[in-house]
Amino acid sequence: MMKTTSIRLEEKQEREIEHYAEKNQVDKSTAARQIIDQGLRVIKRKEALENVRKMNWTIWKAAEYCGESFRSFLPLLREENIPFPLTVDELERELNESSE
Repeated sequence: MMKTTSIRLEEKQEREIEHYAEKNQVDKSTAARQIIDQGLRVIKRKEALENVRKMNWTIWKAAEYCGESFRSFLPLLREENIPFPLTVDELERELNESSE
């Protein structure tokens, strides 16, 4: 189900959405939804990676939060220079979480 939301954009943002829409051969509404989806994905990844860095979240939890698999999330740790945070206790916790 789609809902209508009204937002105010700067002229530059409006032009960029129009350019994106033309380039991708979609209407402005579809373009805006795609841009928002991509932005939310980036924001969620940053949040998840920061929580792993601070050891607040396990890798499993971070990957799940982002809608990704554990394996697909691992290269992100490397890209962001986040050490693989596993001691024996943490490994057991990771395994227990994955089976829940």
